[in-house]
Amino acid sequence: MASIRERRRSDGTRAFAVLWRDPSTGRQTSLTYDDLRDATVARQLIEAAGGHALEAARIAEGIRKTGPTVDDVISEHIDLLTSVGPDTRKHYRTQLSAHISPTLGPYPVAAMTYRHIAGWVNAMSAKGLAPKTIANVHGLFSAAMTTAVRLGYRDDNPCVGVELPKSQATHDDMTVLTRDEFSLLLSKVSPFYQPLVLTLVATGLRWGEATALTVADFDLTTSPPTIRVTKAWKRDADRHWYVGPPKTRRARRTVSLPDDLVAVLAPVVAGKAPGALVFTNTVRSQLSSSRFWTQTWTPALDAATNPLLADGSSDPAAARITKRPRVHDLRHTHASWMIAAGVDLFVLQRRLGHESIHTTTETYAHLMPDQQKSAADAAGRALGGLAGSMGTRMSPRQT
Repeated sequence: MASIRERRRSDGTRAFAVLWRDPSTGRQTSLTYDDLRDATVARQLIEAAGGHALEAARIAEGIRKTGPTVDDVISEHIDLLTSVGPDTRKHYRTQLSAHISPTLGPYPVAAMTYRHIAGWVNAMSAKGLAPKTIANVHGLFSAAMTTAVRLGYRDDNPCVGVELPKSQATHDDMTVLTRDEFSLLLSKVSPFYQPLVLTLVATGLRWGEATALTVADFDLTTSPPTIRVTKAWKRDADRHWYVGPPKTRRARRTVSLPDDLVAVLAPVVAGKAPGALVFTNTVRSQLSSSRFWTQTWTPALDAATNPLLADGSSDPAAARITKRPRVHDLRHTHASWMIAAGVDLFVLQRRLGHESIHTTTETYAHLMPDQQKSAADAAGRALGGLAGSMGTRMSPRQT
């Protein structure tokens, strides 16, 4: 939409004019810069802003301002974070280089406006990025712009108010198993790993938390028996594994255990040193989630969804499940069972280690049977028998 034209001044110096048509007036408009880089930045920003004259004027002013670029500010924001690990910090830098630097990274942070952020979000959507990915990258950008305001680089956050794409998926993000479905799936899991799978569904622990548990974290003699969650597997900047603090402050927690699970765990921890890992692979070292998925979880799913006869053919009479849960869905299954049993959401928040009750309610409120029943009853009272009267008015052909 915009173009750059080089011009020679009478004194021999060069100037670079950015030319475009204002979509509101149809008039050709131009801005002139002494530096080609400034002109290139202006052209790209004007295109992102849709060529509107008011935005172009702000862009022209912003280009000429001194101050850090978007890349500078987001990099500084990442460096200033105090509550993230090296792996998360590296992940943020990857997001910056992949999704922000190629488009808005070189531009002055003072030149950013709502239109630029909205145009950038639309461009990511047009490239086919998932709504969740866009939300995550936008979240990084927005947090960095809040930091820019605090550091005095600009007066406001241009990300505020930008609507993000919504997922078009028609399926649930979580898969919840019934007790019968879980029992069938558990029976297909290798006996060596059954105590881990039982612990995941009985406690709601995250994979990285459960597989970092040591014998000292278990107290099976108190009433009720408990697990103390104080650590989880993490990755450093080089993607190497290490044991660090759990995901958030509230993820440090004590989780009570049912007696049936204690009977399973007692022989697993018996005879091991206090610092020994409880749930390991078959050679007693860290259990890899990817290897567990391919070598244990997926074969168990296959066996539960398509039971076979001795000759290798499908057994039509055997019980089977139709779902394909992830290992993380055991956490959702645990939450579902707790809600069905009447456990308060605040208690569930602490048990799951959510930092905020908002996370718990947003994730699991739809599973609360009492509230769903109350809502259905309220809707029935509002209808006041209207639905029932429809049947008496319908003709035989309609019915």
